[in-house]
Amino acid sequence: MTNHSLPDESPEYEPAAASSPVPVGLQLAFFALGFLALIYLDSQAGGFNGKVYEPFDSYEVVQEVQPQLNVDPRFEQGRLAYMTYCFACHQADGGGLAGSYPPLAESDWVNDENPERMLRVIMNGLTGPITVNGEAWNVSAQMPAFGMAISDNEELAALVTFVRGQKEWGNEASEVTAEEVEAVRNETMARGMTPWTEEALREAMEP
Repeated sequence: MTNHSLPDESPEYEPAAASSPVPVGLQLAFFALGFLALIYLDSQAGGFNGKVYEPFDSYEVVQEVQPQLNVDPRFEQGRLAYMTYCFACHQADGGGLAGSYPPLAESDWVNDENPERMLRVIMNGLTGPITVNGEAWNVSAQMPAFGMAISDNEELAALVTFVRGQKEWGNEASEVTAEEVEAVRNETMARGMTPWTEEALREAMEP
């Protein structure tokens, strides 16, 4: 009987992770391709085309005739202050909420030539019924005092200027300066957070 021996099994090899550098030639090819792509895009950009921008003859002239947005930083500061302190009650359009918060839009309180009454209300708050544009408001919610919260005179001046100058709301009153705010703040400091009534405000502002 023939004895058949089994051949030795081949050794097993475990796969191993390894890395090798990208060939230099391939790297150069990628760089060359990118460079050629940039040249192609630049050549096809067109530049300033007089037929497209006629009758303008340069980018500078085109920019000059573009409508300019209102980017007055002070007005923007006032808008941000309004959205922080006033928006929740008086709403984005300044219309207020019926029975609770009277409107700032087209308001005789806002458009008064003298901004002092509006400043006093913001500084110390307001309570009780008031009359706005000849209409009686039995305000159910007291307006809080913001004199401490808005301690920066420039920020408060920007806020009041924003509200008084909102033409979209029908307001076209004059701007308010930080100096005017400071003067009212000094006069009302002793009052603290005691809210005004309409009657007390009228008495305080009598000459």
